Amino acid sequence: MWKNIGFKENPYDTKPLKVLKSDVDLLMGRESEQINFLTAIEVDSQGVFILSGVPGVGKTSFFNIQQYLLESGDALFGPQILAARTLCPIQTSDEPKNIVLRCIQSYCKSIEEYCISNKIKIPDQCIKVQAWVYQNKPATLNLGFSVMGNGLNFGREVHLPSVSDTTFETFVEIIGNLSIAVKEQIGFTGSFIVLDNIENLHVEDLHDCLTTFRDTLFTVPNIWWIIIGQSGLSSLIQSTNPKVFQRLSGSIELKPITIENLIKAVNIRVERFHLTETNGKSPITEETYLKLFESSNGEIRFVFKYCQEICVHLVQVVRKLLIAEKINIDDKSFQKFMGKFLVQKQIDNKFANDCLKEIITDEFNGLYLTQQEKRVLKKIGLLKKVKPKDFAEFKEFGIDTMQRFTNNFLTKLHSQQLLFRRQEGTAVTYELRGISVFAQEFELLD
Repeated sequence: MWKNIGFKENPYDTKPLKVLKSDVDLLMGRESEQINFLTAIEVDSQGVFILSGVPGVGKTSFFNIQQYLLESGDALFGPQILAARTLCPIQTSDEPKNIVLRCIQSYCKSIEEYCISNKIKIPDQCIKVQAWVYQNKPATLNLGFSVMGNGLNFGREVHLPSVSDTTFETFVEIIGNLSIAVKEQIGFTGSFIVLDNIENLHVEDLHDCLTTFRDTLFTVPNIWWIIIGQSGLSSLIQSTNPKVFQRLSGSIELKPITIENLIKAVNIRVERFHLTETNGKSPITEETYLKLFESSNGEIRFVFKYCQEICVHLVQVVRKLLIAEKINIDDKSFQKFMGKFLVQKQIDNKFANDCLKEIITDEFNGLYLTQQEKRVLKKIGLLKKVKPKDFAEFKEFGIDTMQRFTNNFLTKLHSQQLLFRRQEGTAVTYELRGISVFAQEFELLD
């Protein structure tokens, strides 16, 4: 499809940047955060680092590029650390034991991928641990390591029960053993393990989980734990779990990139993926994608998603016209008909806005909100920001308690990605997000 509009690949790909050299140049406007991160990692051989920000701001992309730079030795400074190519996703109902087992699986996968891609031997410990996890039956592991070159072996042979019967403490010891293998056999000074979307845990569960990890997982030598979560995560931990906060090695709250850097991000993708070597243009005009950027509070993933949707919509419209006119859908015919919707090789702003209205309307109606929920959204839009304690402002909609306002409206609408949830310490505010901003503009909340 992208060849129809002049591109080798999708210039608006929403997937996070990967741990790849080719993706380094696609990261824009994060020089200050990069220095802060690399400096924090350079301080010690192990630690815990918080990376937070609003959804879609580019947390995973930022981290993956830093991982590549450190692992490859291309960073301006900092140790060589094995990248976490597989993240450990956190689920709402997770308990510490579930999480540490998933950490083992993701860590083994990262070790395996690095060794395969670099054509080096996978450490025996990694192979045995993977087999034990996936077979879920008793096994014998050597919890120790060999010193390369002199034949010495340190450690002890341990008979493990099935995974389901293994203790949390043994899981922690296994991670420590794997970290030694990475250092002694592969040659890295340490490894990254990532806990992703930790905000999925309820506040009480998050507190209990981090308390459990404080003196166990977070003390494993040569492991850098990266905790990725939504905006305000660091301040939440500080206010609810000060002992864990004191153990943190550092934190970064990623803010949305500037408009200038968004424009650069679009331009470099156009330059890289356009079929011609020069004079390539973004199919979506600057006016349109900046409007998307503003409505989403700087959520670059939202911008790229709807730029892509508009392009897809254009191709669909042109193909339908060709079929209606009984014209073959070849390149020449397609280019001729597509020209009707372009102004100076870019999609006409009015057509793009009409596409966006149709796309947003379909998505919004697909949520099947009640009239009451739409009216609540509209009121939130008028107020700009609300807190749960502002429930009195919504009495006209039959909302008479903070609990009802939070559970029946704020939490639900946030889960449907219609509201931003911002956290500062224990204080939480909500505001319209992306789709609901356009729903208000397109009068879908009436």
